[in-house]
Amino acid sequence: MTIRRPSPVPRKENTAAGTQDTQAGTQDTASPARDTARRGSGLTIALAVAVAVLLGASATFGALWWSEHRQAAQRDEVLGLAERIAVDVTSYDYRHIQRNFDHVAALSTDKWARVYRDERADQLAEVIIQGQAISEGTVRDAGIAELTEDRAVVVAFVDQTITNVHTPQPRIDRNRMRLTLRNVDGRWLLDRYDLA
Repeated sequence: MTIRRPSPVPRKENTAAGTQDTQAGTQDTASPARDTARRGSGLTIALAVAVAVLLGASATFGALWWSEHRQAAQRDEVLGLAERIAVDVTSYDYRHIQRNFDHVAALSTDKWARVYRDERADQLAEVIIQGQAISEGTVRDAGIAELTEDRAVVVAFVDQTITNVHTPQPRIDRNRMRLTLRNVDGRWLLDRYDLA
């Protein structure tokens, strides 16, 4: 009977197979690490895109809100001024008539101030002084009909409580006014008014 002794040097096939198994094992463990790294970088990119979209949306909504806020403030400014002018135009006292007219002219564009002084004030002053008229205007309601960056049209409903030598008991005239305002160098001024 022959006994075979193991060789002190390992066989080449076994060694190569062992090396291949070791390399395969290394590849198997390296592959999930690469997948995790890819997933991590994909998640980072997705988060960056989401943040960019959110920032863009926030900026857009912020700009829209600011624009709306600015327009609302402009509407309030124009409407408030038009109401005050409507009161100033319909309020007068024969004892201080020139002061009343000067006040309205100071709130007007140069063009309208000339028209108001030359055409309206002179004619009205004579009638008001002769009749010793006193009037107090009260705005009942007002609204903006048109509004752009440099022009506004406001319609106002104004009650005028008038006394004079012919009617010592106060009488109320109900007027509808159409006021046109212009933005001149950042300041809203009366450019025309008409009673309807």
